[in-house]
Amino acid sequence: MELTSVYKVKEWLIQEINARALKPGDALPSNLAVARKLNVKTDDVYDAVDELITEQVLSNNLEEGASVKTLHPFFYPLDELVSISKMIENQGYHASTEYISLDEKPATSLDAQRLNLPEKALVTIIERVRMADRMPVVYCLDKLPAEDLTCAQYQNSDESLLNAIEYYASKKVAYAETEIEAIGYEPHISDILDASPHEGLMLLKLIHYDKNDQPILYSFNYFKSSLVKFKTVRNSI
Repeated sequence: MELTSVYKVKEWLIQEINARALKPGDALPSNLAVARKLNVKTDDVYDAVDELITEQVLSNNLEEGASVKTLHPFFYPLDELVSISKMIENQGYHASTEYISLDEKPATSLDAQRLNLPEKALVTIIERVRMADRMPVVYCLDKLPAEDLTCAQYQNSDESLLNAIEYYASKKVAYAETEIEAIGYEPHISDILDASPHEGLMLLKLIHYDKNDQPILYSFNYFKSSLVKFKTVRNSI
């Protein structure tokens, strides 16, 4: 089978990336330079670059052109409950937390619905940023019944929210319902995460349940898309 010029360009770019001649974040040589080097048409180079952008080998910025896609340092599994601290530490970074606010407020109708509480029952609200070597990675907003865990109790804990709930409320998370949503620039959260207006976020909305199917905690976790990649295993039915 005769190899096409587009294939030739794609394979050359892949080999350049594998050999580290082109590193993550590096701009590509001009289409004309690649065409001359490989003795192909510039249209073939355009097509090859477009295919590699689709395959997520390259990324494209309207202002700066095509470049080698930046690697995601963190991998978060979707098929198991893994703490964000563990995700960070698994990649050799030091995990830490910066707190934005700790408060107890009456439950809104949405809070009451999600946590199976009477309206206006007190809810503990924890707003924080999870850091890797002082680099913001995830913005977290957590809500849970104050009767299970107060702000004062949480402040006296080891900072693990699930451990604190288990210690003070004798409740253990058995599973979590999870929704995933792609989010564009959101001024408050993007600024906290040092994300540029061009950088997207991935939102994981979780409701955690105990073994009796009672909601314990619900969370909004905003992951910086440039830093975190999600992984799961899907089995056939």
